[in-house]
Amino acid sequence: MNNYLTPKETSDALIITAQNKAVMTTEKRLLMSIMAGIYIALGAQGFMVSYENAFLRAAVFPVGLMLIVIVGGELFTGNCLMTFALIQKKITYKEYLKTMVQVFIGNFIGALIVISLLYFGGVYKNPKLVETIVKVANAKISMSFLQAFFKGILCNILVSLGVWFAAAAKDTTGKLLGCWFPVMLFVLSGYEHCVANMFYLPLGAIFDQSITLSQIFLNNLLPVTLGNFIGGGILIPLVYNKIYY
Repeated sequence: MNNYLTPKETSDALIITAQNKAVMTTEKRLLMSIMAGIYIALGAQGFMVSYENAFLRAAVFPVGLMLIVIVGGELFTGNCLMTFALIQKKITYKEYLKTMVQVFIGNFIGALIVISLLYFGGVYKNPKLVETIVKVANAKISMSFLQAFFKGILCNILVSLGVWFAAAAKDTTGKLLGCWFPVMLFVLSGYEHCVANMFYLPLGAIFDQSITLSQIFLNNLLPVTLGNFIGGGILIPLVYNKIYY
């Protein structure tokens, strides 16, 4: 007996998961999305601490998705795969939109909670960390709209497939490795993840007050979120829906 699902079986499982997500209570969805935002932010902080080593920072960041998959959480980029269920008419447009919006908001709250804990915990009294977060945040708001958009597409092709891999695995080891390889690759390659940027950008703005809210949202979060949605919510589900159904 295989310890993994076939691609078709995995897409069927993703549809069932999406149906369960769609009928979740708002309270439960928000709590789980806040926890997911916390986990991604913790992985992003690992990225910050190991910033000088490109492979190491890529290697530690996937802990966030691992925690979400094993412990439980609702992540905007992973939930883009709910498009499978929408195409198959297993969930409604209203359920789909409500879920995506609430999860996005919850993820942002979770990221802000970690920022607060780090700030008031004195972690960023380290001048090297301050210098690094300001550098990272400024690089992200300095991209053109199209650069951020296309890097967002590339990112969520990989993140959504990390979720797919985890769904395909039947054991914990397989789920962890399924999360690690695609997410490590996106970080190593320098792509853009909207939930991670909910951590990097507000934290950078605390220490560099030239970074404005409009820059955070218009220069980065808007194009990156759109790109993430195209990569994981349109490209992957539409292509594999065509292949398997």
